[in-house]
Amino acid sequence: MIEYENLKKFNKKIFKKYKIEINKFLDSNSYILGKNILLFEKNFSKYCGTKYCVGVNSGLDALVLSLEGLEIAKGTEVLVASNTYIATILAIIRAGLVPILIEPSLIDYNIDPKKIKEKISHKTKAILVTHLYGRPCKMDEIVKICKEKKLFLIEDCAQAHGAKYNNKKVGSFGDAGCFGF
Repeated sequence: MIEYENLKKFNKKIFKKYKIEINKFLDSNSYILGKNILLFEKNFSKYCGTKYCVGVNSGLDALVLSLEGLEIAKGTEVLVASNTYIATILAIIRAGLVPILIEPSLIDYNIDPKKIKEKISHKTKAILVTHLYGRPCKMDEIVKICKEKKLFLIEDCAQAHGAKYNNKKVGSFGDAGCFGF
């Protein structure tokens, strides 16, 4: 058999440190919330250039909670990329909202701002962008649309940790930035 990837060999250099940290975590008996989560939230918000970070169960939960937190009337529309992962669509539906699919740009495969403008209706209350393949969406155009139309902006950043658009990290443009690990 030809070995594809040997994570044990790759991680050997850092495994001792991980083992120490995992044992500290297990010995703390604090598995939910606690100082590790607070430290992560503080460091991740600093890394992203945002004021806050709230750790939750998953990227899907982050999206649902963000949408519900906006207190948008049930049944209103959220514009979303048609080629996003299903969790993005599920979050919109679970929040009681209606996903309106927008086709991607054939240049970068992210949501196309020109097509966003075409789909905005009186029922549209938010745009949920997904930064796909490590490539940020065209945030200057999308932020401008949101300001002009008074729409909320949520970013799904699960595929773009650390990606920047005009020297600003994704997850820091909208009303909420949601990450999955």
